[in-house]
Amino acid sequence: MKSYLSDGRELTRRTFHNHRNAIEEIFDMNIKCDSITNEYYVENIDEYKGNNFTKWLLNSFSINNILRDSIDIRERILLERTPSAEIFLTEFISSMRTNRVVKMAYHPFWKDETFEIEFCPYFVKLFNKRWYVFGSTKNKSKIKVYSLDRIQKLTLTNKLFELPTDFSPSEHLFNSIGIMKTDSDKPCEIILKSYGNNSKYLRALPLHHSQVEFEIHETYSLFKLYLAPTDDFFQEVLSKREYIEVISPQSVKKKLADIIQKLAKYYL
Repeated sequence: MKSYLSDGRELTRRTFHNHRNAIEEIFDMNIKCDSITNEYYVENIDEYKGNNFTKWLLNSFSINNILRDSIDIRERILLERTPSAEIFLTEFISSMRTNRVVKMAYHPFWKDETFEIEFCPYFVKLFNKRWYVFGSTKNKSKIKVYSLDRIQKLTLTNKLFELPTDFSPSEHLFNSIGIMKTDSDKPCEIILKSYGNNSKYLRALPLHHSQVEFEIHETYSLFKLYLAPTDDFFQEVLSKREYIEVISPQSVKKKLADIIQKLAKYYL
């Protein structure tokens, strides 16, 4: 009755159960009733707390409803576009569901010409407002990644592929930030020194799931991470400006120092 959705009317039992069944169907989330207290609860709630896919669905569904009912103040709600979500995402989801090979024309930023490949999509990931698709070509097992907004043309073929039984998308990027995984960037323990209020931001939004804060001081904190120092990692560190310092290992410090020296040439 307190919700704007009620329109001042009580929710009938039949309508309630219709909504409960719809929630179970859409989100695979079971709402049960405690026969002793007559209270409803979400079954296996801990499973959903750790499920990023369900969280994404719930957040998107909630935000969609909020925005739909806020048309009258839409000029006061500023959103960021994710252009690649409008390009071929539906086709890739369909391809992954049926394990169908796709044929795509791809034009990377670093090439003047478009090339065509047959591709087996394993999974998709959203990173920095871009959707990426990971998978292998028909004849090679190495996992490659492509940005959806660089695809010029996409066709679902009738050819089928088999997803390797031991393949896990989360394990594939377990030691990475972002989308990169290279043979040359081996995972290692990295110590970061975070200054001032930036430590609060890192606590609220860790750079990586392995992040652990192991020292807290008045003006700085020390964080430990275990990951592969790819270009995505260095971009994240550099985005924190002077508020983050790499303490170790020396090889990561040196690579970051080389990047900073190249940047300094633009301004000094």
